[in-house]
Amino acid sequence: MAVLILVTGTDTGVGKTVVTAGLAAALRRRDINAGVMKPVASGCLREGGYLFSPDTDFLRTVSGVEDPDFMVTPICLEPPLAPSVAARVSGTAVSPRTIKQAFIDVSERHPVVLVEGVGGFLVPIDDETLVADLAERYGMTVLIVARCGLGTINHTLLTIEAVQMRELRIAGVVFNQAAEDETDESVATNASEIERVAGVRMLGTLPFDASVSVEEGTPGRLIELVEEHLDVEGFIRRECG
Repeated sequence: MAVLILVTGTDTGVGKTVVTAGLAAALRRRDINAGVMKPVASGCLREGGYLFSPDTDFLRTVSGVEDPDFMVTPICLEPPLAPSVAARVSGTAVSPRTIKQAFIDVSERHPVVLVEGVGGFLVPIDDETLVADLAERYGMTVLIVARCGLGTINHTLLTIEAVQMRELRIAGVVFNQAAEDETDESVATNASEIERVAGVRMLGTLPFDASVSVEEGTPGRLIELVEEHLDVEGFIRRECG
């Protein structure tokens, strides 16, 4: 099977989709055949009787991956809730078999696959499975996306601890500045403090760019910012070799 890298977050809305799409694009620029997945998506939109995920559209558009939506996101749920709850509310079954087949199909097409999780590492996908279980089941390395500001030390260390308890390898932490805020003094020291306490590699910080919008499908300067501010070469050397 391909190298599978779970991109998880310390919370919802921290920028997992942006980081996954931008990093996949950077890999593909280097002739690395990287695929993308978001196996389960909630808060999907309905158009013409079909559900689609703006996150999936953004992943495919920015990365340039041409795999069909049903392969990139095999489970699409409409309610903007945790997947297990969204499935229960909508009367939709989250099929492990469907997810497994999507992993098989995408892995056959790409030797490296960036897998965006839903919410955080311990979010329930169905009544029996957490995102963490999915990562463990498929032997994924984990890349953590975190907020830049105050409170991120606690949230990031808790996520690191949860991943380590599953004995999964951590590729590092990416900080994403999801909003423009120059008044938060903690931003200057959070990364070094987390690295000091946890001994986990920091891959860099993506600065805020108002032109990047997952909802509107506009990538702005995302790929250039990934190239400028994240340790892409180190990530490739350690995770894609």
